[in-house]
Amino acid sequence: MMRWVPLELDRSSEIGFQVDTVIDTYNSLQRQLIRRETSDSLQIKKALEVLRHSFANRLEEMTIFYQENDLDPRSGEVEAARLKLKRFLHSVESSYAERDLKTEAFMLPLSPEHKMTKPTDKNHGKEIIEARKGEEEAGSDMVTLRVVLTEEEYQEILARREAVRQLKLNAMLYKQ
Repeated sequence: MMRWVPLELDRSSEIGFQVDTVIDTYNSLQRQLIRRETSDSLQIKKALEVLRHSFANRLEEMTIFYQENDLDPRSGEVEAARLKLKRFLHSVESSYAERDLKTEAFMLPLSPEHKMTKPTDKNHGKEIIEARKGEEEAGSDMVTLRVVLTEEEYQEILARREAVRQLKLNAMLYKQ
């Protein structure tokens, strides 16, 4: 697994720099695999899979960290890094799915957290909720829920979250 910079507000610039570094590393490994420059293609595939899994875990950690610290201005740097990592991971997994559909060529396996689901008539435009117990949480009572929303539903949630954040901020300001 990757060794990530600890999520601390004082280290927010380091966190952003590390996200840039791991994205560059992933792209470099991807280019090596495509060009077949090395005979260690199985090791590279495994490294890419481990990185994708690590990215997904880090995204969850960064989301929780930002939600806990969203009133601190320094948390904005962490959120920017999280969004960059999220967009990158989404583009990687989308390109694998697209390439597989077009060429029916070999596709690297996606991380288990990001398996794509095909919409059906029953769930089209609705929330899809998947409950999954991670292998690392086998002895735990924790369950991770994945919720897929339409853009409209997502925007509504963002608006409500911002309203709650403003209420918290106002409460803090007017107490003084």
